Amino acid sequence: MRSSERPALFSRWHQAAASAIALWLGVGAAWAQSSTATVSTATTTAATIASSTPDTTVASGLRWHWATSAGLNSYTESMMRLQGPELGLHLRLSDISWGGHWGLEADVLYGRQDYESLNTGRLTDIPNIETRSRIMYAHTAQRTAGPSMGLSYGLAVHTLWNNLDGTTTTGAGGYVRKAIQLWAPVRWREGLAPGGWATAWTAEGGVLISGQHTSVLSQVSAVYPDVTNRQDKGVYLQFSSEHRQGLRAGAWSPFVRFTWLGDSDTVAFSTTTRHYQGTEPLSRRWQVGAQWLLP
Repeated sequence: MRSSERPALFSRWHQAAASAIALWLGVGAAWAQSSTATVSTATTTAATIASSTPDTTVASGLRWHWATSAGLNSYTESMMRLQGPELGLHLRLSDISWGGHWGLEADVLYGRQDYESLNTGRLTDIPNIETRSRIMYAHTAQRTAGPSMGLSYGLAVHTLWNNLDGTTTTGAGGYVRKAIQLWAPVRWREGLAPGGWATAWTAEGGVLISGQHTSVLSQVSAVYPDVTNRQDKGVYLQFSSEHRQGLRAGAWSPFVRFTWLGDSDTVAFSTTTRHYQGTEPLSRRWQVGAQWLLP
């Protein structure tokens, strides 16, 4: 802060179960009345049909993709900087029942940062928690076991919790900062031929739709109110690559991410002795690290 459809699913399951039972009974009856030669012929025919099935069928079944990450988070405003290491847990979920297009994704990042300000000194070991939740639509139906290739887009909710509660080296009091934001992400993922510099690369960007940032100033002193600012200007860009060469399972994925947020609106607030204009200033955040994609 700077001062100045459950029934439909059951019906489909019921119909599918009934059809499967009827098919099983019919196959059983035919098998009981047929000779060994007939069974052999049927088996051979079935094998031939299976071997000729095209491999372009949309991948089916519920698929969970987990990853962990480690990296560095550096956040700057005009008068201060927060920087430190962070660890992450990442989940992606997709399923054929959604048509092979839809996916849900979530990231949770936990870091410990050091604070440094030109005006208020230093504070170390500050906990920082960032979350990102996305629903993504793949323009091309999923046909592989990995993430969707080509174009994807959707909606994302990001949250931030940054606990600067404490006293700096100059005696200034800190407070919790928290934010929630709605973003519109767009992604392009491209697979590379065997022997290339990577297995695949991904470029992703997002535009801020709306957000709000709350500074819990009451932690500094009871005379201050908590102040919430609205944010409506922001973009982020992220680039990553995947590398599976020489690995028996899994992959590693280095990444770099840049987030820019413009000045927020201005909120007036007062104490018994002064009037203030509170603004959340323009900020930049760099995040660099690598993910380990679990098999």
